[in-house]
This record gives sequence, structure tokens and C-alpha cells, in this order.
Amino acid sequence: MRALVYSAAWELSLQERAEPAAPVRDEVLVRVRATGICGTDLGIIGGEYAAKPGVVLGHESSGEVVAVGPAVRDVQVGDRVVIDPTFFCGQCRLCRSGRQNHCERKGETETGVSADGTMAPLHKTTERFLYTLPAHVGFEEASLTEPLSCAVTGANQLRLRPSLRTVVLGGGPMGVLYAWVLSSLGLTGTLVERAPGRRELCREVVDRRWAVAESLDEVCARYARDAAPLDVVVDTTGRMAGDVLPRLARGGQLLLVGLKRHEVPLDVGAIADRSLSVQGSIDSLDGSFATALHLIASGVIPARRLVTHQLPLTRFREGLALVGCDVDARRQGAPAGALKVVLQP
Repeated sequence: MRALVYSAAWELSLQERAEPAAPVRDEVLVRVRATGICGTDLGIIGGEYAAKPGVVLGHESSGEVVAVGPAVRDVQVGDRVVIDPTFFCGQCRLCRSGRQNHCERKGETETGVSADGTMAPLHKTTERFLYTLPAHVGFEEASLTEPLSCAVTGANQLRLRPSLRTVVLGGGPMGVLYAWVLSSLGLTGTLVERAPGRRELCREVVDRRWAVAESLDEVCARYARDAAPLDVVVDTTGRMAGDVLPRLARGGQLLLVGLKRHEVPLDVGAIADRSLSVQGSIDSLDGSFATALHLIASGVIPARRLVTHQLPLTRFREGLALVGCDVDARRQGAPAGALKVVLQP
């Protein structure tokens, strides 16, 4: 089978790989129908996020069950499923203390990073990491369950009230999903995106009660009487913590979810004196995957509207270029009028 393989920074190609072996015990073989291009994929390709050389990329996926092991009970051949890629063993110290998203085995089991991912026609996982899709949920929208679950996890770590002044930085799929999750909890706010084409897309897909702005300065100008006007900021860019911290009101919260290596100076005394909270969040936790699937299936979050492009896996370079990743030129740039690009192996 032809799979998209990462070799080193800016080096990836379609390669012939052996099909996974027949499932044993509780294993399930899934024919992948849709895999979203994720910001983590872009970080891996650009060398900003470490991955195992020779790994098959991809982790936002849905498909059909084509084979099951003898111990599988809850799914059967032909079932339409979405794959939770955040493997956890359930036995290590971090798993047993409620940190399954940081399972000690993650260095060998992280789908599309340290273990083969889903940008391939077939992917083998275990029954406990599969969720059956309702008949009305398409494969493409289902592939957004994983990034949505990450947004649910992050939002659950914040202390939220509808009256808080709220900003989401970055109008990519993750930023839009965070805006929708916060909206579902009763918050209104502003999504900030500097790329003009993507900013217009955001205006079409975010909750109508949310504003879309070009810059953080534009948002803060609305509260000219307050030097530090913001209560809750979610930074999906990984680049703006230094700009945000001075603008947080006392008791303000900054959630960091962008996987970029970026250092900023911290005045720890000011953080303590102003009761600021700086929180990181990654992957799914505490049932957020099931919650995300419910939000999509119930129509609370219109995931299908975020999918702007669907391409066969063979056109992966075109798909990456749509989100600003030029593999041949070895550079990341502004997205070319795309939001979520889904590849179809």
C-alpha cells in the first residue's frame, strides 16, 4: 500500500509499505477514508516538532472496519468509525494519576509521530480507541473529532464564565474549533487571524456571535480605558505569549496550545501579584473524545463547514500548499484560502 512517510525535516514521500498484519486479540484493522492535515503535521514537516524518521504521518482520521481480532466485541466488519489516536497504556504512573495524554509509553505509541499514522489506506489500532459513527456523520467531518477533542480538553482546564472577555489567537482549524467550544459554553469573544484569505473564511464558519479581527491590538483598542483588558486568551499560534501576558487583566488566564518552540521572558513576581494563570494543553483527556463526537453528531459544532478541501493522498503536496506548507521550497507561509484540508487515502 502507498503511505505518506516522513524521513527528515522537509523530506516526505509516498512510499510502498506492507499492509498491516491480520488483527489478533482486540486489534482492529480500519480502511482509512479521511485524514485531516494537522498543525502538528506541519510542525513535523518543518522540523519544529520531533517525529521518528520513517514514520507514516497522520492522526485525524475516520474509516471503515475491515477486519477484527477474536477478542473484539463492540465493533464489527463494515462499521464506520473514528479513530482516537491518543494511545495510553492505563498502567503507568502518569496514566494512573489522570494524565493519560502524557502516558509514559507515548514515545513509542504516538500515532503519526512515533508510531505509524493514518495517511495510508489501512491502519491497525485496538478496539478501545474506536468510536462508531452515527449514520448521518460523514467521514470528512468525523476526522475533526480528534482536534475538537483537544479543544474540549483545553477548555476544561480554564475557569470560565460567559461574561469574561475572551480571545482566540490563530484562525486555523484549531482556533476555529476553540471558538466554537467556548461558544458552546456560553462565551462570546474575538477570533484573531492576520492572513486576509483565512480571516474571511473564519467569518463564514465561526459562531455569528463571535467577532473576527486582524490583530490583538485591534481587539484591545475596543477597551481603551483598560491597559490590560483581557480575561481569557487561547493562543493556538505558539508565538504570542509575550504579547498577551501584559494585556491580561488581574486573574486573567492564558492557554497555550500551539506546538512551537518560542521563548519569552517571564516576570514571575508580576504573575503572582496579578493572579495570572498560564496553562498548556495537548491531546485528549477525561472523555473529551466522546464529547467531541457528540458535539459534531448533534450539530452543536458544524464541523463539516470547516472542511474546505478534499484531496486524494497522492495530491498531498497540493494539500500542504493550501495550508501554507511548500514542501519543495522548504518553507511555511500564509494559508492559501483553506481551512481544513482532508486527504483521502
